[in-house]
Amino acid sequence: MKKKKYLLLMLIFFGIVSACSDMNDKHDLYLRDGEIIYIGRVDSAKILPGNSRFLLRYWITDNRAKELHIYWNQRRDSLMLPIPVHQPSDSIEALIGDIPEGNYTFQLVSSDETGLQSIPFEMLGNVYGERFASTLLTDRFIKSVDYDPDGQTVTLWWGSPSSIREIGVEIAYFEEDKEKVVRLSNEDMGSVTVIENVNVEKEVTYRTMFLPEPAAIDTFFTDIKPITILQNVALNKPVKTSSNLNDSYSGAKAVDGNISTDDSRWISSSAEGLEHWIEIDLGKEYSLYSFKLYKHLYNEFLLPNFIIQVEKNGEWVDVEKVENYFGEIFEVIFDEEISTSKVRLFIPAYEKNQTRIREIAVYVKPKNLG
Repeated sequence: MKKKKYLLLMLIFFGIVSACSDMNDKHDLYLRDGEIIYIGRVDSAKILPGNSRFLLRYWITDNRAKELHIYWNQRRDSLMLPIPVHQPSDSIEALIGDIPEGNYTFQLVSSDETGLQSIPFEMLGNVYGERFASTLLTDRFIKSVDYDPDGQTVTLWWGSPSSIREIGVEIAYFEEDKEKVVRLSNEDMGSVTVIENVNVEKEVTYRTMFLPEPAAIDTFFTDIKPITILQNVALNKPVKTSSNLNDSYSGAKAVDGNISTDDSRWISSSAEGLEHWIEIDLGKEYSLYSFKLYKHLYNEFLLPNFIIQVEKNGEWVDVEKVENYFGEIFEVIFDEEISTSKVRLFIPAYEKNQTRIREIAVYVKPKNLG
């Protein structure tokens, strides 16, 4: 019995010795040329993407590290940068340009003065360029533009951003002969922007700004587009109407600038079989650019058919005949500017033609105010 126990102990002993020998053999592979010493690698790093470039921000605490080797594009491209003297908690930044657009895996390797290197620090990063810029096809929508000549102010009503990458707009205009360029973030813009002291004799333009990523260092822009500056010369001008439903809904309500309340409407007589019209006296002759009609759609009274007329030599001349238009807002930009001092909206006699109008706007370009 004792012999069996001794035999079992001897087998266990030789097994342990053999295992230790195998383990030493594995370590010997790495110790054959001596112990490997590494320089401390980068502790943390960020890639801030840009337009054909990126900003590297990194932290390294090993003060023996004097150079940083940056590899990307599967190590086919590389760059060496000196590591400046710094406090261990300080970040270090390097702007690296002339990089083709793409998604990269970057490797950062630090080294000392003798050439000893760290193990690589790997990270992902993007670089943007013309391919991304070509996707920026949608500008911030301008709902409406108004001009006040008294204060030389231009008021812009904006639509919503087209994407989460859209961050605002850049507007260029002139104060007298001095060009001004302003950049407005989404927060600055809100839904309405008012620009003062605008010289409307010179061009007003805008372009939309985009960031490919929140941390990107470069802003991308759409192409520059002109802003058409217009003034509503029908606003608060004298009017005549064929009829009014009552005194509360007179023709003056159609040119008071209020399109948001039901109290501010012109409503014609409810009698059947009548023609209806509203005439606006502009006060003097203008070269008209466009006409805009805000209808109030009510039950079956949709006002699908109407004619826009201007006065020429004492007679009313048709300039736009509209049929089967059931929308709430109608706008026409004239092919050629039309000179006149009076404008009329004419509604022929047809069933359910009682007229409800929130507003009529007649626009001219400021240079044609005369």
